[in-house]
Amino acid sequence: MSDTDQTDGKPEAAFAGEKPSDIEIVADESVVDAKPGTASGATVDAFDVLRDELRTVKERAARAQADFDNARKRLRKEADESGTRAVIRFVRPILDQLDNFGRALTAANPEAFAEFAQGVSMIHANLASALAQAGIEPVAAEGVFDPAVHEVIAEVERADQPKGTIVEVFRQGYRLKDQLVRAAQVVVAKPPA
Repeated sequence: MSDTDQTDGKPEAAFAGEKPSDIEIVADESVVDAKPGTASGATVDAFDVLRDELRTVKERAARAQADFDNARKRLRKEADESGTRAVIRFVRPILDQLDNFGRALTAANPEAFAEFAQGVSMIHANLASALAQAGIEPVAAEGVFDPAVHEVIAEVERADQPKGTIVEVFRQGYRLKDQLVRAAQVVVAKPPA
């Protein structure tokens, strides 16, 4: 017969008739040896494992957040660059027309064609203003030749200018933000032969 059969399932009945001094208390030695306020060795090991796992999870979360931030920045930059490329494709044909207006103004005799010249001049100014509002800026085409923004179409002998100095701009260059839309076509000086 088991203890529960003898006690009718009541724990108090199991100790019926025994004096408190007759009851032997058996405890786990690791718990008994532990000082108050400290954890047992097994508990400390489990705590260390949990702390390491928490640190790992926090590191992974920080890396994931950094990856997300980098992806967002990259997408924003790619969108800006894509917009810039679209504007450049749109603007290139307009720039040729702007050049044609400039040439027409240069070739026209302002005295004979005063009204014509004034009209073309206004169109030229309006186009240049519209491009400036879109962020299109002319490339400086003075001084020393810069292969990053200038294209040499001819060299002329000039004793009064150092070699590589721009002496004439054939076609104006333009940029949008930090991207070159079109290089300036220039004529540069070379020493006389």
